[in-house]
Amino acid sequence: MLGNFEGLAMLTILWTVFTAIFWMVIGWRAMRAHEKIADSVEWLTRQNFRREQESNTPNED
Repeated sequence: MLGNFEGLAMLTILWTVFTAIFWMVIGWRAMRAHEKIADSVEWLTRQNFRREQESNTPNED
């Protein structure tokens, strides 16, 4: 009945789904990257804290 409009509607729906999935994937990858950065910063902080604790501990040699 609508002909071209049905095809245009279907194309619009497919484009919308593709765009949504595309940005979800980008968001997921960004979240994973930020988690890795946060884990690295946490690890570095622990290492620095341990070094400071070891350097502040008097040696009993």
